[in-house]
Amino acid sequence: MLLVGSLGLIMSDVREVLEKAYKELAEKDFPDGDRIRFIAELGASDDIDYHYKLICDSWKSGKRLYLESSFDKHGEEGIEFLFAKLCEVEGDIIKVLTAYLIAEILSKSKHREFYTGFCERLIPILISDIKACDEVLRRKLIIALGWVGTSNEIGFLTRQMLSDDDALCRVWSASSLIQMSFHGVSKEEICEASKDAFAKVLSDEKDIQACGLILESVQTLYGKKWVSSSAVEDVDEARIEKGRNSALRFLSKL
Repeated sequence: MLLVGSLGLIMSDVREVLEKAYKELAEKDFPDGDRIRFIAELGASDDIDYHYKLICDSWKSGKRLYLESSFDKHGEEGIEFLFAKLCEVEGDIIKVLTAYLIAEILSKSKHREFYTGFCERLIPILISDIKACDEVLRRKLIIALGWVGTSNEIGFLTRQMLSDDDALCRVWSASSLIQMSFHGVSKEEICEASKDAFAKVLSDEKDIQACGLILESVQTLYGKKWVSSSAVEDVDEARIEKGRNSALRFLSKL
């Protein structure tokens, strides 16, 4: 396989090399070693448009080629490109996956100067789309919000956790509060602002598996251990109910 980064080619030649390499990969059904090298070359190239085109093609086909995993190498220019595409793409699926990709890149870019500004631009897009999308796409957007959200979004996520009619959306809303604590939002602030919502959702949750997963998020935030991962994985109702009662007693004393 030709290596684009070492050739010093003009853009039209870069596209030709990448297209040839992709065709060869497809003919061999994308063997892992060659695919991983090609992903690196996509990220090292200046042809952002072609990189995004291949990503969208893989999304549409359902093939998990992970071509997007090197898009962060395009830096600030690449993120600006993705924001522009949010205004151009047709269909909710590609738009949501593009927004998710921006959030994923930003989650790895906290040290970069552009981080805060891009997060501020992305957050209202995520919130607007969460309100409009079906449950499968909502799950992706809720996860993305956990990566880029600020303390201002704690209330939105707790309301989503309490009101969403999809069990996994409720679970991911709780999990995203944890993610926010890993991305600059004070864990103490999250705990204080969400304790009443956690108590209500744990009290009201009818889906035992969702209850167990939310319980895991709550105990992580508060540094407790009310239920084991194995109990949640096995959907052990007795142990989850015991953990739920312990958590509710704890939260009632705060």
